[in-house]
Amino acid sequence: MRHVKLRRTRRRHPINLGNLTAPDGLRLRCLRDAYFVIVLGSGGHTKEMLAMMETNFPQMDTLHRRYIVSSGDAMSIKHLYAFEDKMRSTHGDNRIGTYDVHIVTRARRIHQPLWTTPVTALRSIIEVFSLILESPFDGPRRRQRYPDIIVTNGPATGFIVALVAHLLKIFHVAPSDSMQVFFIESWARIKSLSLTGKLFYHTDIADMFLVQHREVAEKYGVANAGCMVVKRVAR
Repeated sequence: MRHVKLRRTRRRHPINLGNLTAPDGLRLRCLRDAYFVIVLGSGGHTKEMLAMMETNFPQMDTLHRRYIVSSGDAMSIKHLYAFEDKMRSTHGDNRIGTYDVHIVTRARRIHQPLWTTPVTALRSIIEVFSLILESPFDGPRRRQRYPDIIVTNGPATGFIVALVAHLLKIFHVAPSDSMQVFFIESWARIKSLSLTGKLFYHTDIADMFLVQHREVAEKYGVANAGCMVVKRVAR
C-alpha cells in the first residue's frame, strides 16, 4: 500500500524537466546545496554518465557528488578522477563543489549466473544502506542526511541503490520527497531496455525514467530525452 501511495504521489507531482534545461541562473538556484548520488558502472556506463555530467555541469561551490562504484571496477575510478580533475581545471576549485567515492560489492558481475546473483545483491544492499544513511557533511550541514537526487544509467548496482532509497521511504525512515531517482537508459540500448531498465520499468520505483531513442520510448511508453551523451549544438 505504501508503494502504491508513493507511485500515486509521484504521478500527481511530476518532476519539472524545465528546471533541468532552464537558463544557468534558474538552474543553479534549483540545485543550490544539492547532494547527488551518482552510480557508475563498468563498460560504457561510466563514460556515458560522465559525458552527460560534463555537458551541463552546474558550477556551484555547495554542490556535493557521492560516487558509488562497484568492486573490481578500476577503470571507472580512473575515468572518475580524470573527470574531476578536468572540471577543476576548467571551472576552478571554488566552482565545482565537493565529492567523495565509495566502493560497494558488485550486485551482478557480467555473465554471472542468475542463481548466484541474490547472494552478491544482498551484500550490495547491506553496503548501500550504510552509505545512503551516512551524511557526507560535517558541522551544521550534517543534518542534510539524505541525497536529493540519485542518478543511474544502467549498471545493476544502480537498481540496488534506487531500491534501498525506495525502501527507506516505504518504511518512513526517509522523507518521501527526498532521494529522487533519475534512471537514464544507456544510449547503446536502441531497440529495447537493458535488464536494469526492465527492473526499473516493471517496479516503477524511478521518479524519472528516460531513454535516448525514439523506438525504445514508443515501445515501452516512456519519455524520450534524445541523445544526452553529446552536447546539443544551438542553431
